[in-house]
Amino acid sequence: MLRYYVSMKAISKEQVKRIAELAKLNVSGEEEEFSEILSDTIDYINVLGELDVFDTKPTCQVTGLKNVYQEGDKQKATLSQKDALSNASEVIDGLFATDAVFERDI
Repeated sequence: MLRYYVSMKAISKEQVKRIAELAKLNVSGEEEEFSEILSDTIDYINVLGELDVFDTKPTCQVTGLKNVYQEGDKQKATLSQKDALSNASEVIDGLFATDAVFERDI
């Protein structure tokens, strides 16, 4: 049986700070609490790794639904681009704009 384990015992406060920085979250003063929560999550993932799933078929969807698109040529009302972008903090060329998530060495 193939088992998967996350090779980590605990998430340190420094790791919490780095994760928060990458996610642009303010966890100032709560690093210890988040360290415990994330460490418990890793422990749970390791428990899931102990399950015997050898005969379990992979699945990507469990509802049995096949075609979930609109029927025929019927169009439902949707937001206009102007309405969709009305609360955006920044718009560039008619699209939502966000800060870069990944650092790149170019």
